Amino acid sequence: ASEADIRIVYSTQDALQIARDNPSKSVIFIGIGFETTAPTIAASILQAENEGIKNYYVLCLSKLCPPIMKALLDLGELKLDGIVCPGHVSVIIGSRPYEFIPRDYGVACVVAGFEPVDILLSVEMLVAQIENGKPIVEIAYRRGVNPEGNKIALELMDRVFQVDSADWRGIGVVPASGLKIRKKFERFDAEQAFSITLEPVREAKGCICGDILRGVKTPLDCKLFRKVCTPEHPVGPCMVSSEGSCAAYYQYGTE
Repeated sequence: ASEADIRIVYSTQDALQIARDNPSKSVIFIGIGFETTAPTIAASILQAENEGIKNYYVLCLSKLCPPIMKALLDLGELKLDGIVCPGHVSVIIGSRPYEFIPRDYGVACVVAGFEPVDILLSVEMLVAQIENGKPIVEIAYRRGVNPEGNKIALELMDRVFQVDSADWRGIGVVPASGLKIRKKFERFDAEQAFSITLEPVREAKGCICGDILRGVKTPLDCKLFRKVCTPEHPVGPCMVSSEGSCAAYYQYGTE
């Protein structure tokens, strides 16, 4: 990042405006996230094409939720009775993509919302499934999620992106778990335009974020937690985000 002009933006629209305001400079939007953010990234590429914005690029690092859930289940490290499926992702993809989980792995699934009562409802529904011995996919977050998902958003993703392998911290490369920009739109692909090679992630010494992300360890198992690694001085990604496991344990967890 040395000598680079790095800005935090609220959305792709901010990045597009920066590109409009600076036509002599290349503007790269770092496209991270899951299916939740991918449609707006796709829409920004289509908008740039329609407007003839030639200095806008996307470094596509988008990842897909159901394939990594399958990869985690295939590892055999986790002894799960039920899964609380993510609400925001499911608004886009719907609940159908999770149906392989109860069918193939016998694990109950409930798509949850974000309020405390949503979480409680999803746990109640999971417990009922487990007690009945009939795992299925249910939706607790019905005000935001349907089985089919958001068809317009899905069509946007399919038009601009294609499925590709992706590298996951603590797991490695998982086939068909990420997105890349289709050849038709490769002039907007920062990886192609600037010959970017993404280096493998190197864990800080003593950091066990990979194990925590796989669910085989908790933050309390980490020797750095609360000592060297804090929200003010995070060592690993699980502490960087306020949504990270370590940050949550730091804020709300007990010894």
